Amino acid sequence: MNKSVMAKTLLATALTLGAAAAQAQDYNVHHSGDTVIAEITEKTIFVRTSGDTTIVEIVNPKRFIFLPVEKNKPEVKVQVCTGRPGDRWHSLRLAREHVDFYRPLRLPRGPKATLKLIGIAPNALALQALKMDDKFKKPRRR
Repeated sequence: MNKSVMAKTLLATALTLGAAAAQAQDYNVHHSGDTVIAEITEKTIFVRTSGDTTIVEIVNPKRFIFLPVEKNKPEVKVQVCTGRPGDRWHSLRLAREHVDFYRPLRLPRGPKATLKLIGIAPNALALQALKMDDKFKKPRRR
């Protein structure tokens, strides 16, 4: 395959991925010889309610979830559910109008993770701005 055809193929693939990424949450691109393979994964975070509790279910979680925090907002109770009796509740001021910073919480290893939240609507900004990553780099203190 000549370079011109390869460049056009890569451009078409990039445009396709851009459109698909708007609908999917994540994608990976692999190169195998002259072939570009794109894997687009389905949505991995699902939010539902049960009484006054908002439940966030995560499929194929990363190591950390980063919760968006907004200063001077009411506290929300957050629990990372591991199924152990020692699961503790955290009090966090989750974002409702804008994000001031992110607070990391370690997720349990496994194919699924569950968070329980009390005191926040299931359509709140905080639940739309969740982020996950396998790495957490602590900020430097001056």
